[in-house]
Amino acid sequence: MVALKNITYSAQVLVKSCKMVPVMLMGSILHGKVYSVAEYICMSLIGVGVALFGRKSSSSTASKLANPNTTLGYALCFVNLAFDGYTNAAQDEINKHHPHNPPMHMMCWMNFWTSIYYALYLFGITDYGVQMINFCSRHPDAAWDVILFCICGAGGQLFIFATIKLFGSLTNTLVCTTRKFFNILISVVVNMNPLLPGQWVAVGMVFTGLLSSTVMKGRKHKVLKAKTE
Repeated sequence: MVALKNITYSAQVLVKSCKMVPVMLMGSILHGKVYSVAEYICMSLIGVGVALFGRKSSSSTASKLANPNTTLGYALCFVNLAFDGYTNAAQDEINKHHPHNPPMHMMCWMNFWTSIYYALYLFGITDYGVQMINFCSRHPDAAWDVILFCICGAGGQLFIFATIKLFGSLTNTLVCTTRKFFNILISVVVNMNPLLPGQWVAVGMVFTGLLSSTVMKGRKHKVLKAKTE
């Protein structure tokens, strides 16, 4: 949320689309995973694309930001990616060592500890939780929107954790990232956040890397399936 005050929504979506980069790095560093040269090329293509995208933005888009600070905005996004990368790499390792552990089990315990951390932050370290409750009590319509958002998020997590369990976190990242490409298009059209020609090239580089990686993983999965049969 703080990042959105400093960089555009399109930029944030594109940066978070690079989730496969920290997933691969954390998997290699922490768990000794080995990836192919082609996968590292795809990862480099994505990284360069994001770097090009962040170099310059249109003045009309930048003028809509509440508190533009590009360095801070991108830094916050990359910190988020680092934590995501560690989490997904750890999930893969847990599934590897506990193959019979159901996706619902992991989802339950991750959300259990997340709720504890959030409760400590919202009601212990800060008073944001109290402010949220007071706001929702004054605006019941907003409270229903929050409840609906939570229900949709919980339902979506069922599919996310099932995908991680069956196909791995990298596949889940690629599926979620493909959706984000359309988020960028919708942001450009609906919110009138125009992109410069160079930024469109950067978007193309990022999603070329993502789609290439998806195709390679699909072929690898077919080969492994054929060998087991």
